[in-house]
Amino acid sequence: MKRTKIQKGAKFGKYRLLTRLGAGGNGDVWKVSNEEHDYFAMKILKNIDTISYKRFKAEVHILSKLNIDGVMSLLESHLPENTKLEFPWFVMDVAEDFDKYQKDKSALDIVAGFLPLAKTLEALHNKNISHRDIKPSNILLYEERLYFTDFGLVKYPKRENITPERRDVGAKFTMAPEMRRYADSADGLKADVYSFAKTIWIALTGEERGFDGQYIANSVLGLKNYHKNLYLTKLDELLSQATDNDSAARPTIGQFIIQLREWFELNDDFQKRNVTEWFEIQQILFPLGSPENATWTDIDSIIGVLNEIAQVKGLSHMFYPTGGGHNLLGASKAKESGMLALHVSEKAAELLKPKKLTYESFGLEPSWNYFRLEADNISPLEIKGAHEFKGISQEVTEIEPGIYVE
Repeated sequence: MKRTKIQKGAKFGKYRLLTRLGAGGNGDVWKVSNEEHDYFAMKILKNIDTISYKRFKAEVHILSKLNIDGVMSLLESHLPENTKLEFPWFVMDVAEDFDKYQKDKSALDIVAGFLPLAKTLEALHNKNISHRDIKPSNILLYEERLYFTDFGLVKYPKRENITPERRDVGAKFTMAPEMRRYADSADGLKADVYSFAKTIWIALTGEERGFDGQYIANSVLGLKNYHKNLYLTKLDELLSQATDNDSAARPTIGQFIIQLREWFELNDDFQKRNVTEWFEIQQILFPLGSPENATWTDIDSIIGVLNEIAQVKGLSHMFYPTGGGHNLLGASKAKESGMLALHVSEKAAELLKPKKLTYESFGLEPSWNYFRLEADNISPLEIKGAHEFKGISQEVTEIEPGIYVE
């Protein structure tokens, strides 16, 4: 007697294979239908050895025991004694890939779906169950909610340890470092936190291959390179902590949820965000304590402070004494001696001769704090057709550094 071939139209139990939804190293997932023409998803273990079958049985066991929102439920399973005659399989509801969830969503909308999924992970961890294979392809969209799937590497109390020494366990691009070196004895709960953090980074950047090592905000990995309009400090700190190479330094999933929710709420509440941003810029400029006021007169110091301010979108709007304003993108020395350029777009800058930059603090009401940049007088440019000189300002067009026309 030969095993039924895994192919379209083949029948496994009361289910007929319709379309292959996905393929892994040891198994395939198929869309199937029963005799009533209802649709389901079937996972079939095709490359069978002692370890792969034990892991498959462990997955069936834990899915049949769990009743946690955010974990795909097992509907039916088949675990044959003789795998040379029959393939093992189990059936679940049909869900959609994570790519469908990401499509056309803002960064905040994407993270909104990760908050309940983090609660699912917390429920698993409260039972001392670690997934150990968290990655975007193991997250599905079902009934407008994200769900964990593929528990083939799950670890739970009293489960037989079948991972050989020095065998890595997990997804290549989200795997915690200890899971590469000593997965058989590593803390799967802290490894889950690491993988969950990297999965969020992948979801927010669209970079499928992730990154190696710890997240560093001030690098090419920084989320600011992808989302310039978001307040990111708290999320940067969380991702850095959660991907620490030392598993003991990582937060628990409960602590992770608190910090992720705090970041999410700050982006949704301008007043709270603004106060937080003021405290953060004060800490950068005045690490020993914020004074009531401060003044900078050196042009390099002024440029340094302005560039720190420019990185914080909520603090970077400039108001002009003549009315109107611009968002400050950065500052640099101008071609002209003693002048600086305030960059207000990729192609435009305001040039001025700085006299001093002053900071005024209102203490515990930082939303009233401000910086005031005072311009020194300049001599007018003798250009035919140029706008009228106004003491500190004159409108001209710079065609090359230091060369102006009307």
